[in-house]
Amino acid sequence: MRQRAISSIGVVIVGIVPALFGSPIFTITISMVAVGALIELYRSFQRVDVRPSLWTGTIALVALVVIAGTDAPFLALMGAMTGYTLVSLAQHLLKRDITGSLRAWVFSLSGLMYVGLTMSHFILVRRIQGPVERDWIRTADGLIGDEGAALGLAWLLFALSVTWMTDVFAYLIGRKWGRVKLIPHVSPGKSREGALAGLVGGTITGVLAAWVFGLPVPLLVMALVGAGVSLGAMIGDLCESLIKREIGIKDMGAIIPGHGGILDRIDALLVTIPLVYYVAVLLEWLGWPG
Repeated sequence: MRQRAISSIGVVIVGIVPALFGSPIFTITISMVAVGALIELYRSFQRVDVRPSLWTGTIALVALVVIAGTDAPFLALMGAMTGYTLVSLAQHLLKRDITGSLRAWVFSLSGLMYVGLTMSHFILVRRIQGPVERDWIRTADGLIGDEGAALGLAWLLFALSVTWMTDVFAYLIGRKWGRVKLIPHVSPGKSREGALAGLVGGTITGVLAAWVFGLPVPLLVMALVGAGVSLGAMIGDLCESLIKREIGIKDMGAIIPGHGGILDRIDALLVTIPLVYYVAVLLEWLGWPG
């Protein structure tokens, strides 16, 4: 239990510390984490006799993160994904033996979409412009950012907090009182009792985090958002469990002794960060902040 708690806290620290710096450092940090996660995923695919293209995947991933961190038009994203889709397939034309090329191409593309597209949303969330209701958030963004993305900082901290607390509540309650398995053929260690506790804990955290970080949205709405993010966190965790179960491994990597790899620590965030970004866009469209 202590190891699990330390691991979860580590995820928050890894997410918060880079967020408290200017855009270049944050972008570089996210790129490094994303590349590390992609390498782990591609290496895990090798256990099922697939050889994804690491060099094309890395280049495409960095391109996605850079595009997210600039004011490049949507066509830049379309161009990057289209180019990668074609290049990652065409490179197999240079091989004498094309056996397995199609599988390698499909796994390369799916890996980039699973890690690269999702993690680029870290940058998109951090760049959200708008006001907040807490002076300390505005001051922090003024010291470390461009004084215009305080709302993005608040949303990022909100996402990290809800994701973390969902994991903590689900693990602690599930370990002590969990009796009924949630999806045993995917993740035998997770229980329905733990999932319910995670959902409740995430919802409560959503309300508290919205108030603490000064998100200018009614708290009742943020309770619903917190519940949605909490559900997303559990889905993200289960999705990675599905991948590992299909491949036949326990952890994606061993970069963190006793806790697995990078991807094992950010699996939930691959769902919650994009979810928070699009919720923020939707709320803005609905008039919050107004």
